[in-house]
Order: sequence, then structure tokens, then C-alpha cells
Amino acid sequence: MVNSSSILIAEDENIIAKDISKTLERLGYSVVGSARTGKDIIEKATTLKPDLVLMDIVLNGEMSGIEAAEKIMKTLGIPVIYLTALADDETLQRAKITEPFGYVLKPFDERILYSSIEMGLYKHKINKELKLRTEELEIERNKSLQLLHNIFPSEIVKELKDNGSIKPREFNSVTLLFTDFQDFTSIASNMHPQQLVSELNDIFKNFDSIIEKNDLEKLKTMGDSYIVAGGLPNESEDHAIKVASAALEMQNYLKKRNQVSEHKWEMRAGIHTGHVVAGVVGKNKYTYEVWGNTVNIAGRMERSGKPGEVNITSKTYNLIKDCFKCEFYGEVEIVGNGKLEMYLIRSKL
Repeated sequence: MVNSSSILIAEDENIIAKDISKTLERLGYSVVGSARTGKDIIEKATTLKPDLVLMDIVLNGEMSGIEAAEKIMKTLGIPVIYLTALADDETLQRAKITEPFGYVLKPFDERILYSSIEMGLYKHKINKELKLRTEELEIERNKSLQLLHNIFPSEIVKELKDNGSIKPREFNSVTLLFTDFQDFTSIASNMHPQQLVSELNDIFKNFDSIIEKNDLEKLKTMGDSYIVAGGLPNESEDHAIKVASAALEMQNYLKKRNQVSEHKWEMRAGIHTGHVVAGVVGKNKYTYEVWGNTVNIAGRMERSGKPGEVNITSKTYNLIKDCFKCEFYGEVEIVGNGKLEMYLIRSKL
């Protein structure tokens, strides 16, 4: 019989230890050593790293075999099989708490010893594979959660985890920011695709930092358009001020970038405040969407604005006028809304 597994013996009787060692070698195992005390068996297990430890419950010294086995299994991850003449209920119950990989009673039967060792080694192998698989699944789960956090607000991720779905919500007062680059189609057609993506990625990463700093939510990017919301999913009183601040920072960032960059980007920005419905749509690819007249008006403010400026409606103006210097920009006709006054944000007060 040939077996490459190494075994360490913990037995306080030398004669018994030698007998066990000979039996194991005859069965094809490699006996790497033996010890008589709990402290000694732990030290040898740490150094020799056997595949399995045969542990007598009663050992010389202050530490019992049960205590030594618990430390070996927990700290070293080495399976332990108890080899003992003690079979009283109290001792066995104490031993079971440590969750050993088997029991063999002395005087031992060679076949039972062999089958117990093989079963213990197999169980340990399966446990290691399950642990590894669990760790791999946990890593993948964390990656998935991180991806969800990159797409959705934290509150939405929590609701999705807890319930498996997201209930649509109404928000009475939300401020939306729409941005778009001037002459994007022309610029894109004269730029290598890789360079175009690199430029947009660099700009949008900086926009992301600005949005995060102002405690806002990026809803999505569509081509060269970047859409932001304030006041959802967590309602707040100052969402219009935060969105206005972020929009000014984004424009100022682009102006500074244009001073040192080969490619010059001019951006229109439009803001409106109002009622929206928000929710998650999709089956395999989720997106967090907002709907309502507010969305249409914010988009129209962007299209009606000036490159390098932040254009807002009178409703947003009334919410931020005490914090920002603004300039009347004119009126625009919007179907279903009539004429709306527009203002350009000049600076913070």
C-alpha cells in the first residue's frame, strides 16, 4: 500500500506511539514525528506542516489534546483525528465541540484507523476546496457589488440587494443638469477613435470627482452628454445650490484644461428644478432613469444655452439667487410649458 500523506502523532506513551508509527508506515503513510505534550505537538505541527495529526485526548503537561487540537485546526488548518481510550460522554462532548475529522478508540483496529485517516484527509480536501470556492465567490460578489455601486446610488444598491427589485419613486423637487459639447460631431470626425475616447474619459473622470465632492448623483453619460441629479435618491433642501456649484466647477475645469490641452472643448450646461419619477429599468443591464417634464426642460436649457456658460430656468434661479450672481438671458418657448425665462450663472456670491 502506497500513500504520500504525512502524519504527526501526539501520544504521551512512547510504546503506543511507536506501535502507531509502525502501523502507519505499514499502511503506506509517512510519519514525520511524534510528541508527548500539547505545546510540543503545536510546535512540531507548525514546523513540519503534516497532512494530518493523530491526537491523543490525554497528553502530558498542562495542555490537553483537545486544546492542542483546537489550536492546530484553527491556526494551522491541519485536520486532526482523535486517538483515545477515553470514551465517556463528557470527554466526547468536549472533543466534538472542536469539530475533529474523526475518532479512533484504543486499542485500535488497523482497518478502522486506515479508513478514519482516509476519510479525514478526504473531508479536509473537500473543505479546502469549498473554502477556496467560497472565497472566489465572495470576490466575484464584491466585484459585482462594486460595479453596482459604480452604476447606482448606494441606497438603490441596498434596495436591489434586499428586495431584488426597485420600486419607482416620485420626487417633488429635484435639480437636473444636462451637459453637451459644442460641435462634438465635427471634433469627433477629425479625431482618432482611441484619442477621442481618451479625451472623453479624462474629462468625465474629472466631472465624476466634482459630482462626488458636491454629493450629487451622476445618472448617465450618453455619447458626449453628461447628466447629473441633485435631491435624489436622498432628498435635500440645497440640491439646486449643489448642482449649480458643480456646473460652474465643470465649466471652470474645462476652461483651465483648454489652456494646456491640444484639443479645446466648449460645453453647454442646462439646469432645471422640478418633479420627476425615478426608477430602475432593464432585465440584464439595469439603468437608473428619471422621467417627467423636468427632464425635458433641463435638456432644453442645455440646448438653448451658450458654450462655456450654465443656463438655468427661473425656477432654479429663485432657489439659488441668494448664493449666485446670475444674469437674465431671455425667454424660450417650450411646447406644453409656454415661455420660460432663462438665466446664466456668472459666479458665486
